[in-house]
Amino acid sequence: MREHTDMDRHILGEFQIGEESLLGEIIYNNESGIIWLKLEQEVPKGIGKSYGSIPLIVGKLLTGTFISLYQNKCIKNHTQQFSYQTVIFQSRYMILGPTQGKYNRLTCELENGLQWSGLSQVDMSEFPTVKFKGLGEHIYHWFNAKIKFSTSLSNDLFGFPRKEISRTIERLTMEIESEEKQDVAFFVGVRDKVISLISFAIKDNINIEHQFFTDFDDYDMINGQINYSERAFYSSEPRYQIFDVHLYDYNFTLQHLSDTADIQDALTKLEPIFNLYLSLFRYRHMPPEMIFLNMVQALETFHSRFFYNDKKEKYIESVYERFGRNPNFNHIEKLLLSDSQMDKNCNYIILVSRLNDLLIGQFNGLFSNFYMSENPYAQRIADTRHYYTHYGKSKEAKAFKGEDLLEAIYILRLLLEYYICQVLKVDIEDVTREKLATIQRNMVEKRNFLSTV
Repeated sequence: MREHTDMDRHILGEFQIGEESLLGEIIYNNESGIIWLKLEQEVPKGIGKSYGSIPLIVGKLLTGTFISLYQNKCIKNHTQQFSYQTVIFQSRYMILGPTQGKYNRLTCELENGLQWSGLSQVDMSEFPTVKFKGLGEHIYHWFNAKIKFSTSLSNDLFGFPRKEISRTIERLTMEIESEEKQDVAFFVGVRDKVISLISFAIKDNINIEHQFFTDFDDYDMINGQINYSERAFYSSEPRYQIFDVHLYDYNFTLQHLSDTADIQDALTKLEPIFNLYLSLFRYRHMPPEMIFLNMVQALETFHSRFFYNDKKEKYIESVYERFGRNPNFNHIEKLLLSDSQMDKNCNYIILVSRLNDLLIGQFNGLFSNFYMSENPYAQRIADTRHYYTHYGKSKEAKAFKGEDLLEAIYILRLLLEYYICQVLKVDIEDVTREKLATIQRNMVEKRNFLSTV
C-alpha cells in the first residue's frame, strides 16, 4: 500500500512535442487523479505557440526512465512578458518504461473487492489461529480476452528483520490478458467495464491500488524461469471514498457470475447505465434530486437499450402479445398504451410507458403494489422528473419531496438492480421481493400513523 497518496509528485524529464524536445515536469497525484505535464520555454519572437490535443507524448526522465503520456489535452497556454511560455497538458494515462504501444496483459490490484471475490488466502475459520491457504482464482472469457481474478498478499510477518508492528495487506487482483497484442485503449475499456460491474455488485466504490502492463515478448530468463518486464501504468481516475460500514448487502458475489454465460454484450450496453447507478455512492454530497434524476435516466436508458430495439411499433406488438388475452388487459392497456403513447404524432416510447413496462415485467407480481394502485406510481415518478427538469408551479404538487423522494429513489434502485441482474444471468427475485415487502409494510405503517395525527 502506498503512503501519502494525497501528495503531488514532481518528476523532471525531457519530452518530445512535435519536432521539439522540451524540458518539463510531470505533476502526479494519486488521490485526486492528476497527471499534468508542465513545460516552459523561451519565446524568442514574443509569440508563443498554440497547442491542442496530442494523442501520445513520449519522453525520458532525468533518472533515465522512459515515459509515455496518452490522451493529452492542453489546459493552459500562457506567455509571460513576451519571453517565456508556460504550457500544461492534462494526460489521461501514463506508462513508465520504453513504449511498445501494444501489450498482452494488464494487471490491476483493487481496493475493496476482496470480500466480494471470496478468494482470500488468509484462513481465519479457526480464529485466533490464522493460517494461509493456496491461491484460488476465477477465470472468464470476455471481449476476446481472458479475465482472471485472484489475490495478492503482502505480509510483514514473513519479512526480516521483524517489525514491532506488522501488517498483512491482501488485495483482489484482476488480470486482463490477450494472446494478440492490444493497445492501451483496449485494456482500459475492458478494465473500466469490469470495475463498474464489481462496483454495481457491491454497491460501493472500487479503487485501483497498483497496475502494470506486460508484453510477452519482453522478458529475461533467470534460473530457467521467464521473468516478464512490467510497465507501471497510472490513470487519471481519482481515489473514491469507501463506505465506512461494511453491511455487505451485495447484489451478487463473484461466485454468482457464471463462467460460461456470455454477458460481454450486456456489459457494453450497461456501461452508461452503471455510470448513472454509481452516483448513488460515488459522489457523497450529490443532492437527492440529482440522484433521483440519474435513477430515472438509468431506467430509461436501460429500457431503450435492452427492449424492443427502442421501437414504438415493436413495443406495442409486445404488449398485445403478452397481455392481450389477460382478464386485466383493460387496466394494463391504460398503463402501457395510454392516449399520449398512442398519439399518432408520438413516434417514441414515453417515460411513463417505459416505467410501467419495467414494473409489470412478465406479470409475476413482483412490483404489483406500484402499478395496481389507484394512483399509478410510474406517473408520479414521471411527474417528479418533469418537475425537476421543467420547473413549474402546476407540477410542484405532483412531485415527490423530502422522505418521499428518498423512498422513490430506493424503489427505483431496486427496480434497476433487479433488471440489471437479469441481463447478467443472476437471480435476485426472492431478495427483491423481501425488500419490497418491507417497503410496503413501512408505507402502510406510515399511512396509519398519519391518519391518527
